Amino acid sequence: MCSTSGGSWISAIFDEVALEGLEGVTLPYLWELLARRLKFAPQPFPERMRDQVWALLLRSHPHKIQFFELPQPRPPMPYYDRVNDLDEELGVPQVQEKCPFQCFTNAPVHEGGIMGNCSDFKTRKPISASDLQKLTSIQATERWDARLVVVASQELRQAALTPAQMTLPKDLPVQNYVFLEIIGRSRWSGQTTAGPWSLSNYCRDPGIGFYIKNRLLNLQLITSQIYTENNKGRVLCSSLLMLPRFHRIYKNLTQENLEKIYLEIVQSSDRYVPVTQISARLGNPQHLRVKKLLVTHAFRKFFETTQVDMAVPKTKTSKSCIRKVAVVQLRNPDLQLKDLYATSNEGGEEKTVQEFLDPRHSYLDMPPEEEVMRAVTRFGQRGLTAYEMSKYTAINFNTMRHFIKRMQKGKQVKVYSEHIGKSRQYRFVATEHVEAAEHQIALKETFKEIKCKDEPNIPTNADIPLKDMPDIVANARPAAFKLKVTRVNNQTQRLLNRQKLVVRLVDEMCIVHLHRLLKCLQEEESRAGFKDKLCRRSLQRLLCPMVENRILNVFEVTLQYNNRVRLYRFATHPKIDLDHVLVRREILKLKSNFHLVTEDRLRRPSQLHPRERKEVMARRKQAPDRKPILPVEKRQAPKLLLARTLHEFLYYLLFELSRDQKPLEMTADLVQQWQKAEPALQPRQFLEEWQAEDRDGNVPPYTARISWRTFIPPLPRYERKPPGWLYFMDAMERMPLSLFLRICRIDRESNEQLRLQLQHPVRQHYLLPQLRLESVVPRLKLQQLYVGTLRLLSQMGLIQVSERKLGVDSLQRWVFLNLRTRLLDTTTSTEHNYNQVSADRTYTSLNFQFSDAEQVAQYWAKLQHICIYTKLGFRTQLRLTNRKPPPRLQTIAFQPAVEFEEALELDNGSVPGDKLGAAGLGSQLYAHQLRHWTWVQRQNAVRPAGEKKKSKKLLGSGLVGGKRTTVRIKLPRGSGRKQSSALPGRKKKSGPRDDVDRDALRNMRTLRVKWTAAEDRLLWMGRAVYTFIDAPVLSLALCDMGIVCRDLIRRYLGICNKTTQAVVRRGQFILKMKRDAPDVAGWIYAMQTQAQFTELYNNRFLSHLKRDYPNKNDYHEALMTHFALLMAKLHRIVAKSQSSVHTQFLLPDSLETLGGQLRQCRAAVEEQQLLYQDPSSESQLQVAVAHAVLHSTVCCAKDKTLLNLQTFEIYKHFSEEVLNAAFNKARADSLIVAVKRRNIQSVSSRQITGPGHLLSSKYKYRLIYSKFTHSVYEGYFALDQKLRLEGEQQLASPHFAQLLLLGEGLAKSKLLLNLTLPLNILTVDTTTMSRQSGCSSDRILDHYSCIFDNAPQTEYSKRLESECSGRPASRVRFHPANLSYRLPSSAYNHLSKLPLRAMHFFCALDGLGDAITISQARLEQGDCPFANCIMRSGNYLNAVERIAHEQRPVLRQLVADALPSSQSFHLDSHSAGTPINVSTSNFLSIAQQLEGHWRKQQHTWEMKDLGGVLAEQTRHKLTEWRSICSELMEDEPHAWEADRVQEYEPALNKEERARAQDVFVVHLPTIGVRVAENSEQQQKDKQEVDVLRTAVLDKVLKAAYWQYTENSFDTLRPILQERGFNASAIRHMEDILQHVEQHPLGVPVLELRRNFPLGDFLLETLHLLAEHDLVKRVGVASHIYVHKSHIRNWVVHTFHIKRLERERVQTLVAAAPATLQAVVGHKRKQELALEAASSAPAKKPKLTELNSTSSESDEAEGSSARRPKRNAKKEPTADLANSTLETTRDAIAMRPQPWIRVNASLNRRVLDRWLSAVLSDCVARIGCTVHSLFLRFPHLVPVDIMFLLELLGQIGCLQLMEIRSHKVHVETLPDEDEQDEEQPVTEIYDPTHTYAQVHGDAVGRLTSFIGLKKYSTEFI
Repeated sequence: MCSTSGGSWISAIFDEVALEGLEGVTLPYLWELLARRLKFAPQPFPERMRDQVWALLLRSHPHKIQFFELPQPRPPMPYYDRVNDLDEELGVPQVQEKCPFQCFTNAPVHEGGIMGNCSDFKTRKPISASDLQKLTSIQATERWDARLVVVASQELRQAALTPAQMTLPKDLPVQNYVFLEIIGRSRWSGQTTAGPWSLSNYCRDPGIGFYIKNRLLNLQLITSQIYTENNKGRVLCSSLLMLPRFHRIYKNLTQENLEKIYLEIVQSSDRYVPVTQISARLGNPQHLRVKKLLVTHAFRKFFETTQVDMAVPKTKTSKSCIRKVAVVQLRNPDLQLKDLYATSNEGGEEKTVQEFLDPRHSYLDMPPEEEVMRAVTRFGQRGLTAYEMSKYTAINFNTMRHFIKRMQKGKQVKVYSEHIGKSRQYRFVATEHVEAAEHQIALKETFKEIKCKDEPNIPTNADIPLKDMPDIVANARPAAFKLKVTRVNNQTQRLLNRQKLVVRLVDEMCIVHLHRLLKCLQEEESRAGFKDKLCRRSLQRLLCPMVENRILNVFEVTLQYNNRVRLYRFATHPKIDLDHVLVRREILKLKSNFHLVTEDRLRRPSQLHPRERKEVMARRKQAPDRKPILPVEKRQAPKLLLARTLHEFLYYLLFELSRDQKPLEMTADLVQQWQKAEPALQPRQFLEEWQAEDRDGNVPPYTARISWRTFIPPLPRYERKPPGWLYFMDAMERMPLSLFLRICRIDRESNEQLRLQLQHPVRQHYLLPQLRLESVVPRLKLQQLYVGTLRLLSQMGLIQVSERKLGVDSLQRWVFLNLRTRLLDTTTSTEHNYNQVSADRTYTSLNFQFSDAEQVAQYWAKLQHICIYTKLGFRTQLRLTNRKPPPRLQTIAFQPAVEFEEALELDNGSVPGDKLGAAGLGSQLYAHQLRHWTWVQRQNAVRPAGEKKKSKKLLGSGLVGGKRTTVRIKLPRGSGRKQSSALPGRKKKSGPRDDVDRDALRNMRTLRVKWTAAEDRLLWMGRAVYTFIDAPVLSLALCDMGIVCRDLIRRYLGICNKTTQAVVRRGQFILKMKRDAPDVAGWIYAMQTQAQFTELYNNRFLSHLKRDYPNKNDYHEALMTHFALLMAKLHRIVAKSQSSVHTQFLLPDSLETLGGQLRQCRAAVEEQQLLYQDPSSESQLQVAVAHAVLHSTVCCAKDKTLLNLQTFEIYKHFSEEVLNAAFNKARADSLIVAVKRRNIQSVSSRQITGPGHLLSSKYKYRLIYSKFTHSVYEGYFALDQKLRLEGEQQLASPHFAQLLLLGEGLAKSKLLLNLTLPLNILTVDTTTMSRQSGCSSDRILDHYSCIFDNAPQTEYSKRLESECSGRPASRVRFHPANLSYRLPSSAYNHLSKLPLRAMHFFCALDGLGDAITISQARLEQGDCPFANCIMRSGNYLNAVERIAHEQRPVLRQLVADALPSSQSFHLDSHSAGTPINVSTSNFLSIAQQLEGHWRKQQHTWEMKDLGGVLAEQTRHKLTEWRSICSELMEDEPHAWEADRVQEYEPALNKEERARAQDVFVVHLPTIGVRVAENSEQQQKDKQEVDVLRTAVLDKVLKAAYWQYTENSFDTLRPILQERGFNASAIRHMEDILQHVEQHPLGVPVLELRRNFPLGDFLLETLHLLAEHDLVKRVGVASHIYVHKSHIRNWVVHTFHIKRLERERVQTLVAAAPATLQAVVGHKRKQELALEAASSAPAKKPKLTELNSTSSESDEAEGSSARRPKRNAKKEPTADLANSTLETTRDAIAMRPQPWIRVNASLNRRVLDRWLSAVLSDCVARIGCTVHSLFLRFPHLVPVDIMFLLELLGQIGCLQLMEIRSHKVHVETLPDEDEQDEEQPVTEIYDPTHTYAQVHGDAVGRLTSFIGLKKYSTEFI
């Protein structure tokens, strides 16, 4: 109970009502408040007490308590306690998302003496107490609930808010009172001043709330404390306001820790606590960081750290000693605990008062003169100022001035001046403390001697030319100092020393800037012992008299650049004026420095002043057409690659390029010669542009070969310098753009001008000044890059440098290029060192002398090889040896500068540094690291600071994200050798892996376990899921698959004797033997096509899983879990398809159900996303092209000829970033897999043994495992050829391909069929069988099962296993006497035919005496209620045998009908959950009830399987268990096994040799096929197919090749006019061409159709423009037309090797011409040449065969390819082809595609396979959209799929139909009967609204196109 209630419960009740303010309190909330106030919580307020409180409130006077009815019930809110907001982990209160207490609306009320806050003041209705007298407290609470409020009077409410000893002010504003009322309502929790649920909701302006809080604090009505909260991750600091009687301190975690530390210090004897013991004494909290706590302001305010001597106890490794230990102690030893929580406004730190400011030194009884003199004498040589003197003596300042003058007149004191900051102070010192000698006269004489030398000192670098910058405006003038005139002329020794130093600096440097002069003066005085520093104003006072006396000159220069102004001041010799050469050079140098700094700062506005940054941003917004900034890629550049590029460039300038080299004239012949190397160059257009440009700006070419050396002019002659020196700035002015991009990586797409220059084949080699791109990179960035590279070359011993000549710019220096150097072959170093090789080894020395450029290239190649293959970088070894972390990287500096004459002597091949690094370089260069030799970065993004620390901790745990994936284990020294020596020669076998394997070993009965077909099938399922996931071996190994398969075998099959090792070995064995492998392809196809698999397990599954589980162990466990789930799901599907036929083949009852199933099947496929997108930038385009080249390369990886040379020539035009991005995308999209290379030897001896990447298994499965495999087309073609040759065939058992041929032939009326039945048909006479039990069908099945079981397996016809075999099985042979077996019949045969629901009779029989619980939910699922169900065992017949043997007495009673009286048991009336005891009296009734229940449940399925009549007949029929049990009693299985051999031996033919009459032959029916067409029609069809094949292949080649021409629309216009196009059509064509030309990356065809809705005319226009080589159809995700001027990035340049044609390795396929016209007519010319050469009819079949196998397809894959025989006679075909192709050796431009090799030849294998795969999917999924084909084949680019569909359409296999919806006008209603329009399309269509309509003869047409091709499965 609160103290304010005075111990009275009645006062407490009124107080709680009053604290709720004018809003009042509802009855439910009042009971809760009273329960907490009167200490009943957490129990509810007692009912008896409620009645008493309710009676008290009703009896109260209306002037004290009133009741009101609210218009709306007040929502209930729980009691709020602020203590619950504290987060235990963070130790800071958390702001809740929803308001935790009742927050009323701000509605101040002040009328009629009533004051407060109430939103319902005008709307609530008063209720008299008399109306509530009849209700009890419970009735009132239930009736009114939250609509009745109790409100206290104004007096009670004010008394509750006012402290007991105070009164509330009468003039208190209503807003202040509302604040006070809200604070009182919060009670112990208080109210905060900031936050979402604070007092800010009751005032509009936070400032008003601040003043109200201060007013209430001043009135002492509330208390305040600092309160810190966490609001959505941000720290929120506010004040917590409470009434004084509810005040309590809320401590956060930091305050509690400070309090604990305070108590520990106070209680300790030494009054301090060691820092190392703080965490332990605080209880080792989880989130405490002691280092962070020690530097916080709250800690440093009360505590301090110091070091004390402390005895360290003795340990095992060290002795006890005394050491310095850091401890924590109190700043104020008298600090009280309450002072820790004192607020800042209660008191602050007292400022220390100096002694002379203390007025206690004043004496009233002492004369003032004596008191003043006494004070001056007391402070000795320091003296006192007038102000200090007045304060010390407590005399007025004006009076003090009078006393000072009197003392000066009496020479009792002397005055001295000193500089403090920017002010000068005068001190008065007594005469007895002044030094004896005065040096004023000597100082004046010394001042007269201060002057500069007669002549200025001209620096040595005055002859270096400087480049002027006209953009910077300079204004030079004499310096004007605005100083205040003073009368002090006294010269001190310090001032004279300053003047001497100024004169000396001017004599040495001639020109000295004032900031440097000021710095030199400050350093000199600091060395002299002065504590104060010279300011800028004092320096001006120092220089002003020197300028007036002509001792020196001071000038100031103002520079202005882009609205940015800077002022420079410098001092110089008096004889140097503004027109002097040195001053002009200094201004140029200042311009260069100002430009260097300004350009960098303008590109980073964050470094500018806030006002200046605001102006810069405003100017940028006002100038939208400003020059764009080119961002430099922020990545660590490979410093050794930059050094190599710069070294080769400098060597070319000095030694390769002659100083007398004359420029060449730009002629047409020269440009034509350049075009051979750059096919994209258009000579005529380039010459016109060259002549139109400014001749002064053009740099003529200097070499005839186009490269980066073409436009570099020779260096000037340096007459006064020895040979070998060059001025580095002269080299920078000759830097070409193409070479510059190899040094500095720039985003090419940021500037249109730069992008156009780089795309041009010649302008990319222009010099930077020629292109006016000197400022393409900020000068500061460029300077750092060049300087760092020069320092590296200097440390490598390749260059020597001179001193820096001009100020800030470090590039203004001379460079000498060394011609001799030396390397060490450190690859033989095998020790695990960090950055230094073993010093005790001897390494081979390699000397180099650079006589030509080839020697330079050899040096860098050898250096790179040695550095990469030197074994360094073992960081762990460094830590183990030194016991310290590795040192930081040292900054590379220049070698000491040399004189010009010394450089040649120092060029002796020596390498600076310690020579312990890789290749004999310095170890501080870290040349062995791969990141210094490649642009490819290992990490894609920069990690935040938090993740960097985490990565360091996890680096040794083998995480996937790090570079090291294995766990490093620290071993003791010497343990490795001992263990290695102790290991025997034979490895120890690994034991059981877990408890399951141990249990399996115990269950094994033989040394080698047996495997069943069901187990092998489950292992094949595991292999299918393993292939489907396609996870890396490191993430999902075979052992993991074995563990999952082992557990599933135990679960599903009940076989418990298989270990993990046995499962893995069995899986490898069946994979090697390929047993039952065809099922795997079907399962993989099912998983790839069904929505329940593809929704989660798609191409992004592994990447998403790796992102969700960054830890390697978590990722492995998650992958194992998903693998097990996939296995269970696949096993469930396979089990249902094999056993539960009714669940798979249920026919839908209505068409709506069928439609719903179809929609459900194809819904999930559309949710996938494409892996490819159209490029939005040039970098993305280059990645897409490189990806296509990689795809083409890996598709021909198994060809006979390696295409590495062409691939390298293509790849070298791409940057490392582009290639890295392309390879990463290919691996991420599971297109390729990397081939591991081992035992890499040296480069000289290493040979290329195969490709580095191969196509992934997912790619192969998508391409090979389809509905129509390639064997279908082969079988189709074989039968078609037989029919064409023979005209008729007899098919006994046609396979799938033959059935397709029959179907298509019948559909087109091309074939005639007849059916021939066999002469003898097998019949079975069941009447002669010995046993007549059972139905006749069962006896026939038993008969045939006996035949098949007893016949030897070797006599089966194995041709029955393959459906697509070419030789059908015509007969089935068995051994003699197959019809003479006696059939065994027992009760177990009858049990095997019973339904599953009836077998639970034995479960009940086995569970006699047990209690079971029957659940309806489990019965609905078909689960057996018995614990030991026999169907859960491996073999239920064995379980039946066991039960029959154990319960034989019960079975005898059942057969004899002698069971006890049956208890009445009804399943429907049985209550769920009630246990039942199974006994002999009720087990039969329970089994029959369960069988009847499941029969009703399965009645609908039996209706569809058996028919309605038969199902009704057997609906109520139960199993006759008496007869079955009788047979079980009579059966003796052990005796039957013993007599089996003698009883069931064949009765006939017991001889060893079989007789002919005993052979049983079964003939199969045959199908006769005959061709209906005549020979002429067949010949005509063949010619049409040949013509079509030629046209399709020409189209493929035409789509791949590109020819650079100088055609334009002007050359096309006459052709259009000849074809009859009018002016309007020609104008439309020109508009389309201009629209395409405006887009550098091309225009999608859908956008063209949308912008130019011209119908078929648009397609015709695009074809005409493409034929005239003005546009080209390209694209990635959609077809794009690009203009000829932007085609370079879409195509690659390649070439042919003529040796392949001469040696007939690729006779006619590889001979791809260079021009488009030659491409189109190439094969036709070859065919004409073949016909002309083959005049003899005997050679015609051979040439035809050659044409069908060589020119139209590739060679058959196989390792045993036969070598063709050599013929003495030359073949005219090959000679003709070689003669025409030898003359053309130009480069070939092509667009990379999978079926086009990198040497521009056609890969027919890939083309045919992809055509068949796409057609197979279109046939399998009728009406599939083109977009669904994109998702079905994610490894193929969408435009390639559309091109394949276009080819299939041209062949006649299918037709594309686009669905276009009608446009509906806004004012009209859509017609319901109107359907969407469908129209056939070919090239321009929307893939999402276009579907494929397959023709009836699609397979036949594609087979005719492919021809006879024997493609193996592993052809790629």
